[in-house]
Amino acid sequence: MPKSYGLDCPVARTLDLIGDRWTLLVLRDLFLFRTRRFQDFSERLPGLTPSVLSARLKELEESGVIESRLYSAHPPRSEYLLTDKGRTLGPILRSLQQWGEAHTTPE
Repeated sequence: MPKSYGLDCPVARTLDLIGDRWTLLVLRDLFLFRTRRFQDFSERLPGLTPSVLSARLKELEESGVIESRLYSAHPPRSEYLLTDKGRTLGPILRSLQQWGEAHTTPE
């Protein structure tokens, strides 16, 4: 279970939902590619361990930000996509991108 700020504040509640490390980058990939498979995330996000990726996907799905659907029954494999609720995060991610372009430098 992710850590919670435990505050009755909209910003804290939002961070409880999407503020864990890697979560925003998982969401970014879903905005860029619409659907992603577990392996897709692993390939694009070096350093993200399978256990952390599994946890992030589970948390986002439980909160209704993403959904999964089976694309293979044997073995069972899922792809992930944003829900309507998840798509409302688009302006926030665009703002983060614009801020990063204006105020950070590439390594």
